[in-house]
Amino acid sequence: MNPTNPLSDKTILITRPDGREDHLRCLIERAGGKVIHYPVIHIQPPPELDITQLIHLREKLHSFTVAIFISPTAVEQSQIYFPALPEHFTIAAIGSKTSLALREQGLSVDIEASGHNTESLLKDPFFQMPKIQGQRILIFRGTGGRALLGDTLIRRGAQVRYVETYQRELPPHPPLSEQQISEISAITISSNEGLDNLITLMEDPSLIINTPLVVPSPRARTLAREHGFKTIISAPNATDEATINALLNHFSGKNQLT
Repeated sequence: MNPTNPLSDKTILITRPDGREDHLRCLIERAGGKVIHYPVIHIQPPPELDITQLIHLREKLHSFTVAIFISPTAVEQSQIYFPALPEHFTIAAIGSKTSLALREQGLSVDIEASGHNTESLLKDPFFQMPKIQGQRILIFRGTGGRALLGDTLIRRGAQVRYVETYQRELPPHPPLSEQQISEISAITISSNEGLDNLITLMEDPSLIINTPLVVPSPRARTLAREHGFKTIISAPNATDEATINALLNHFSGKNQLT
C-alpha cells in the first residue's frame, strides 16, 4: 500500500443519498481512491404531507419540552419549525453530523448521542426515570423510522409525538453492471435500510456478496451476514470519518473483520 495514497488502485462504492456523498468522496479521493456513487435511498417530502397540520403543530410547540432530531436530513427537512422553537426546549441530536446541522441553523444542542445511535441517546442521564417522566417530546424523523426511541421513552413516562417531515424511497436505478461490480474494491453503507435497498436494486445480489462491505453498527453487521456477505468491515458508526478509517485500516491489513 502506498503510504501517501493508501487507497490507490481502489474503487469504493458509496451508497449515501444524493448530496450526502460529497465529503466521503473527498476523503476517499484524497487517499488515492476512486468513487462510484450509487445512492440507494431517495429523500423527498411525504406525499400526504398536510401543510395545515404542520402549521398547526408549529403553533403548539410551546406545549412541548424536548425536540430530538434523528439525522441531518431530519434537520434539513424540518426548518419550517425552527423560527417557532421555544427557548425552553431541550434539543437532542443523534450523532455529531446532526448536531452540526442544527448549529448551522443557529440552534444550540443540549444533548448529543455519543454513539451516533438511538441506543446511546437512551443511555443519557436526561432520558432516565424519573427525570424523563412527564416530558413532552417531539421526534423529528422520516416516515417509518425505528420505533425503539419513541417506545422506550413512552415506557419511561414521557409523552411522544413524531414529526415525520420526509420519506425515504427506493431510487429507480438500474442495477450495477457486472463490469462495474468487478471494479469495486469495497462497498460502504450507512444504514440497514440502505443495505436492504442495495440488495433489492441488484438483479443478482450474489454478484456483490464477495465484495468487502463496510457497516456502521452491530445491527448492520448482522444484516450483512444474513444477506450472505463474506467480508464485513466494522466501522464504529456511519460518519464519513469512521467509514474512511475503516477502509484505510482494512486495506492496510489492520481492520478487524467480522
